[in-house]
Amino acid sequence: MKREFRKEDIVIVVLATFLLLCVFFVERNKSLVRDSLYSEKYEAARRTERCFKAIRQEKIDRGIEIDTQYDINDTGIIGIEFNGITTTLGSLDAKRTSANPNFAAVMVDLMVKAGFKKGDNIAVNFSSSFPALNIATISACEVLDINPIIISSIGASTWGGNNLDFTYVDMEEFLFENGFIRNKSKAISPGGSGDMGKDMDSDVLDIILDRMKSYGKVIILEEDLKENIEMRYNLYWEDVEEIHGFINVGGNIVAFGNTMDSVDLSPGIIKRGRFQVDNRTGLVQLFDSKDIPIIHILNIKNLANRYGLEIDPNTPFILGKGDVYYAYEYPIGLILAIIFMTFIILTIFRKRTRISYD
Repeated sequence: MKREFRKEDIVIVVLATFLLLCVFFVERNKSLVRDSLYSEKYEAARRTERCFKAIRQEKIDRGIEIDTQYDINDTGIIGIEFNGITTTLGSLDAKRTSANPNFAAVMVDLMVKAGFKKGDNIAVNFSSSFPALNIATISACEVLDINPIIISSIGASTWGGNNLDFTYVDMEEFLFENGFIRNKSKAISPGGSGDMGKDMDSDVLDIILDRMKSYGKVIILEEDLKENIEMRYNLYWEDVEEIHGFINVGGNIVAFGNTMDSVDLSPGIIKRGRFQVDNRTGLVQLFDSKDIPIIHILNIKNLANRYGLEIDPNTPFILGKGDVYYAYEYPIGLILAIIFMTFIILTIFRKRTRISYD
């Protein structure tokens, strides 16, 4: 039986319309303000930009070509397409997007949201596919006074840190020796197929590994992937009593092991307890099983879009530009007034509404 329209219905419709208009009005009156971590974010980006400029100049000094046909913003942080340590196909526009020093601000944001604090020990796994993001991560750690324990792999996807005479780890060593960063990789592996460089030029790889030994790096050469991952895990714990977080940058095999767990995984903070551990899993799943917070950095364009950073621009990056530096501030007084008015209206018509609908 169809119920007739009552006065109380009009009150509800009017109130709903009023609240919708209030939502619209509040949205129109919100203001953009600097994020509470603006200083830390800007400083991390500034340090990262300084590192990029130093790397670019060092490449020029070493006679390494910066091909602006591909590195269109002349950043010096973009590698080449193919050579003896190139592992997989990479996206050139993703690599160019990652050359934005403001990604260091993104890393600051993620680290703080993950609960990382001053003095924390953070295990870090770098591939060499995104040297810009590796450097941004180190800069963010240093601004926040976080202790990164870094293990890197040499292999890189196309356009990554794959210059044979100046790989990502060479860049890192250069920055460390010249005082641009205070932290560097304690150990390295070949990366690539099986984390043993099976898909690389063995002669080229041997030369690079010898150079890594001269830097005093621990060299991880373990064909059994499970044992390889356990070796890395133990290296992270070698000199510390506690590890407070894990950061993975890139897609080397030790990150997720021989699993499909990374498919469709959004970049950023990974929800705890997401994975199961077995003989095929990698470092991400292993740290997750220990209830340790994890930040996973891949799918760069997705991450850039989330934080309001430019995707593959053809103009130089500007420090401090992007939504990552700002937050919306809402008119709290107005919101409280709306809530109070709504409460009063509902109180006045409460009795009638209950009688009508009971």
